[in-house]
Amino acid sequence: MKEDGFTIIEVVVAILIIGVTTVGLVMGFSNGLAVVEDIRQTSIADRLVQEKMEKLRGNTELIPATSQTVTEDIYTITIEATSVAPALTQVSIKVNWISHTGKNLSRSLVTYFAENGITKSSD
Repeated sequence: MKEDGFTIIEVVVAILIIGVTTVGLVMGFSNGLAVVEDIRQTSIADRLVQEKMEKLRGNTELIPATSQTVTEDIYTITIEATSVAPALTQVSIKVNWISHTGKNLSRSLVTYFAENGITKSSD
């Protein structure tokens, strides 16, 4: 006599296979979203450091005499200016933040400013 249907063992195995597959897919999406969030935070930090440097290039009077720290959202921005030669200043801008996974991350940019811009010697 032939019976139609599945045995209890077949049903349990099918449920296990579907469960493992579902957990794998959910973990994959979760990790993908975490990577996207890291990239987004890094992109914002890059924009912030560029924006601060461009403001200084546009108006060198804004270059701080001492270290200056500003907080914007989750980002801490530090601007430091160091005189490296007469009429030449090194400006360093660093953005620090803690990612959603708890890692300390940072981006930085360093450039030099001449007192009167780039000038040609009149020798």
